[in-house]
Amino acid sequence: MQIIVFIILSLALVCSANARSLTIASSEGPPHMINDNHHGIDLDIVEAVLRRLGHDVSYEFMGLRRAHRELKLGRVDVTAPVFMQEDSVGSYISDSIVLYQPMVFSLAANGLTPKTLSDLQGHSLLTFQGAPGYFGESFKQVAQGDTYQELTDMGAIAELLTKGRYEYAVLDKYIFYYYYRLNDKQRDVSIFTEHKLIPPVPASSAFHDGKLRDEFNRELQLFMKSQEYEQIFERYLGSALLSVEKAVSESEVDFRLN
Repeated sequence: MQIIVFIILSLALVCSANARSLTIASSEGPPHMINDNHHGIDLDIVEAVLRRLGHDVSYEFMGLRRAHRELKLGRVDVTAPVFMQEDSVGSYISDSIVLYQPMVFSLAANGLTPKTLSDLQGHSLLTFQGAPGYFGESFKQVAQGDTYQELTDMGAIAELLTKGRYEYAVLDKYIFYYYYRLNDKQRDVSIFTEHKLIPPVPASSAFHDGKLRDEFNRELQLFMKSQEYEQIFERYLGSALLSVEKAVSESEVDFRLN
C-alpha cells in the first residue's frame, strides 16, 4: 500500500514539475478571439488543450503582428491564430485548430445559384472592409462593380442581407452566424444559402517552445474528437443547426482561388 501511495505521489510531483503558467497573445476578432470571460473559438480550443496538458494560461491582447514578435522574443508563450506560416526560431506552428470558412451567402428564397466568384458580378454584394486583398483576382474584379459595397461593421452584414438590401454577402461563416445569432442562439439559419466559392483557410497556433508545440499537437488530435470541442462552437454559434467542420491540416486544403 505504501508503495502505491509513493508511486501516485511521485507521478503527481512529475506532472506538477512539468506544468507551466503560459501566456497566450492574441487580438480581438469575435467569435474567433474575444477579450472576455470566454475567449472565442480559437483561443478556447488552445486553452482547453493546454489545460489538458496541465498548464495554466493567461492572456495578453494586442495586434497579431506584435503578438508574433513578442512570441519570437520569448515574451509570450503562444499566439493564435496564425495562417500559412512555417516553423522558424522561436515560432513553432501547430496543426490546424479551426478551419476559417470565407463564404458567399444569399437568401434561400431568392434561389441564386452562382458557380464561380465571377457569377457575382452585376449583383449587389456586401462584405467587410479590405476583402479584395484576401480572395484572389476573381473577387477583385467583382469588387470593381458599382453594386459592390464594403462595411467596417461586420456585425451588420447578416442583418442587411436578411432585410434584402443586398443579393449576396461575403464573410467568414462563423463570424456571419455569430452576429446573426448574437441575441438568439436558436435563430433560424435555414433562410440562408451558403455558396462555397472561396477555399477555406486553416488557422493554427504558434509556440515559442517546439517541444510544447509537439505535445499540443498530440493532445489536440484527441481533443478534437471530444464533445467539449463541439461545445466550444455551440457556445458562440448556437445549436447543432450549424455543423462543426473539423479543422484539417494545411496540406489537405486546396488554396487555389477561382
